[in-house]
Amino acid sequence: MLRNLLLEPKRDPEQEYTLHLFEYCNLSCQFCWQDHDAKKGIDTVPEKIKPIYELLDEEVRSSVCFNIMGGEIFADDVFPQLYRQYIDLAKALKYKCDQLGKGLKINWVTNLVNSYPDLVERLVNECHELGIKNELSTSYDPRGRFNKQEFITFKENLYKLKHIIGTVSILLTKNNISYFISKSDKFFDQLYNDGFYIYFDYYMPDKNWRFSAPSDQDMYDFFTFCVDSYPRVEPVAGWINSEFNYASCRTSKLVIEDGTKCNCGNLMVEAGDDVHYKSTIRRNDNSEIEEYFLTKYDCATCEYMMRCSFGCFMERNSKYLDEMPTCVFKETFKYIDGKEQVATQKRQKVIPIFSV
Repeated sequence: MLRNLLLEPKRDPEQEYTLHLFEYCNLSCQFCWQDHDAKKGIDTVPEKIKPIYELLDEEVRSSVCFNIMGGEIFADDVFPQLYRQYIDLAKALKYKCDQLGKGLKINWVTNLVNSYPDLVERLVNECHELGIKNELSTSYDPRGRFNKQEFITFKENLYKLKHIIGTVSILLTKNNISYFISKSDKFFDQLYNDGFYIYFDYYMPDKNWRFSAPSDQDMYDFFTFCVDSYPRVEPVAGWINSEFNYASCRTSKLVIEDGTKCNCGNLMVEAGDDVHYKSTIRRNDNSEIEEYFLTKYDCATCEYMMRCSFGCFMERNSKYLDEMPTCVFKETFKYIDGKEQVATQKRQKVIPIFSV
């Protein structure tokens, strides 16, 4: 299969795990597929250890990264009561990884809209004292997330906790792309100039697809916009500066609120939902959608294969994707290389003047 030949060398050597402890959240983002009012899973955090251990017992990679999230794990009405359970969960992960001889990192994924930033910092510090590498991961979305007060709280906590924040991700929805290109977002400029690690993440198909999903042309316009205006954001920075990039899809292994184990992207697919995709969607096997992508875009013969990170395979498999005639990533690489050629030509035209 093509995926074995092409994808395996481009898999991140650190296996990603995502733990959706529950779906309950203090926000109700327009683009989110979760039930933010659902309480299922809040009272069963310790029970997630069993399916996690089952996955780790089968893990072949030497290091693992756990994204621990909700919903919102630091929501005011649940966090103080769950603090000790989070510490115990982190301890259990360390115990198992030490037993298996695997490296461990934890990302606590949060929207930062909470009244307990000191307690959040205490959680990270306590894990550090236990020998656990951990940090926060948050996200910023200018369209469809915060009301005025929530945005104020987000900004205050973002800078208060800046020293323990590893990533600020931004979702590539149609609304976000349009907003960034058409308007100057002063707060985003502030994030960029203040040195936050910013990653633009792909929009994964859900019930709001037709309203929120960008077209290929939207994506191309945005990627080239970043090349010109924000070249340090990822994944664009990697495309510009690196001859090799890992696949952005890390084939994340999930444990969701009821303890179910599955692969990334497939947790949202219910009976009958696969009619919205070009390939058969299987809960614990992404091979078919990966193979479809690699074959459709003829990745094996592409000159940008080693530099490319591919995007989200679920997104590229949607029947409703508004596609360009050619691969959006290939066209973006052509744009990047075209700019570099122009810059090189300009440098070559500079004739040094030597005084005698």
